[in-house]
Amino acid sequence: MRYLGVYDVLAVAARVLRCSSEDAVLRTDLDAVERALSDVRRASGLAEAAGVLLSGLIRARAFSGANRTVTVAVVLQFVTLNQADLRLEPVDDLDELLDRIAADATNRHEVAGFIQDRLEHLGMTAAELHEHLRLDLLLEDEIPALHTDWQGMGEHMFEHFNAEARRAVVVAQEAARSLDHTFIGTEHLLLGLIEASQGGVAKVLSDKGIVAPAVRDLVLEIIGRGEHKAPGGHIPFTPRAKHALEQAYKESRRLGAEQLGPEHLLLALLHDGEGVAAQVMTRLGGKLDELCARIEQWIDRRQRTEAVVTDMLTEDPSTWTTYGRRHHLTAELNAVLDENERLHEQVARLRDLLRKHDIDPDS
Repeated sequence: MRYLGVYDVLAVAARVLRCSSEDAVLRTDLDAVERALSDVRRASGLAEAAGVLLSGLIRARAFSGANRTVTVAVVLQFVTLNQADLRLEPVDDLDELLDRIAADATNRHEVAGFIQDRLEHLGMTAAELHEHLRLDLLLEDEIPALHTDWQGMGEHMFEHFNAEARRAVVVAQEAARSLDHTFIGTEHLLLGLIEASQGGVAKVLSDKGIVAPAVRDLVLEIIGRGEHKAPGGHIPFTPRAKHALEQAYKESRRLGAEQLGPEHLLLALLHDGEGVAAQVMTRLGGKLDELCARIEQWIDRRQRTEAVVTDMLTEDPSTWTTYGRRHHLTAELNAVLDENERLHEQVARLRDLLRKHDIDPDS
């Protein structure tokens, strides 16, 4: 299951309330949001998790003004993030449930049941679900095997990878196998990044037209398909791919990251200007220096944003009112909103739905 962070919730609040990022912070009870998000991670299943989130934010009145509207928008974003949709009609039933939640006249099982009856899983076919589960199993089975293929950084190298980077490596192996290749090269790592990554890496690449189908076509043009079907089991890395993994680790250390993420692996592929991955990106119109600059800007912006939100959760809220602090929060949280542009369509859909039922989303 994928989870929202405080940044996501603040972005939803700012858009629903149509206020600045600074005002969104001041109109949000960050402690209440943190508690609700923490409780969600202890829930079992999407319906229960969504119910816990809904109940926690409603009861805590986490948002000053339009608390219900913002809360429902946050819950909708959460279920959408997990390939599902939540049917709100009839709105009267939803309003009644929210009244009972606010009055503490219902329990988590009733709320979860309400949501379960209105939850529709979207965007994932049976085949895609099977593939998703298969990759999760591969993460458990293949990462230990990848450990044994590692030389130079020690057998625990992959313990430094975060979950998204691990998935990218496993998908890279599957990409190599699908092309009947008996090795994992930088080109397969690039495919793994594209198909397994979210956020900054995916956006930086897709903005330049570096997408999986185009990359596959060029890999086949440059290398060709393997002569024989790739064997089952672990496929080894090429020396250049191993070097890229080493460099990715060094990039993560250089940039002060606690774990190696897909963004560090992309930087490593970009710095290796002679690898097949770099050739492919160049031929698709991506200038390596420009791509490096964009991903480093994204990393820097995310780190600064995380630092700001951490400060907000630990400092005396009265310090937010100083001009310098207010200016800093505005700049940093606007950066968060830029990264959360994907929320806009979901929130707009909610507002349109509320208007259809003669409900003013700004009231």
